[in-house]
Amino acid sequence: MANWILQTVLSIPGMVLYFSFRGFFQAWVAKKLGDTLPERSGYLTMNPIAHINPIGFLMILIVGFGFGKAMQFDSSRYKHPKRDGAIQILSAPAAGLILALALYVLYFIIYQVIGGLTGLAANKIFYYVGLVLYYSCYISVALTMFHLLPLPGLDTYRLIVHFLPYNVYRKIYVVEKYSLFIFIGFLIILRIPGFGDTIRYYLLELPTAFFMRLISAPFDLIGRLFL
Repeated sequence: MANWILQTVLSIPGMVLYFSFRGFFQAWVAKKLGDTLPERSGYLTMNPIAHINPIGFLMILIVGFGFGKAMQFDSSRYKHPKRDGAIQILSAPAAGLILALALYVLYFIIYQVIGGLTGLAANKIFYYVGLVLYYSCYISVALTMFHLLPLPGLDTYRLIVHFLPYNVYRKIYVVEKYSLFIFIGFLIILRIPGFGDTIRYYLLELPTAFFMRLISAPFDLIGRLFL
């Protein structure tokens, strides 16, 4: 229990940073594409208050996955609506992976290089700083993988419906009204022993481990060769 509490506390900075950067990056990309609605709505900022949904954040603390505030966009401002809309949607997972890479670089430099060469890695405070950076990197990848699930409101679903003909999308639009219930139902399924574990492994844990390995592999090689 004590370890879970400590891990949760050390994970909070990564959760806050993930949603803040994800929201900021989406707003920044939208502005570059000609859509200033997110900026006018107050999303072009790293202030966590602008991006964190209290219910979604609480769900992360309790069950491990959640969501931030929904951002509105004005696709009528895009020069190429289909292309630019897809770029805007893909900016969300791109933000998570960019942040994860930046955090791992910091972790490698601060903890492994500076900490390893100076002996500070053995210092308890220094150790926890490294742990927060590593957890933050992992959280960015894990939440990115979660948002790539084809559930209503999440990134892959948004990308799919973006390219659907309007008459087809209109037929499935009714599903989006129940997005929160579908989301909660999926989280409940993930908690089912055996069946939920299998789904969580193949849809979330395996992709997360793959991207974590992809990010860390070059730095592990540098460490083995020069440290």
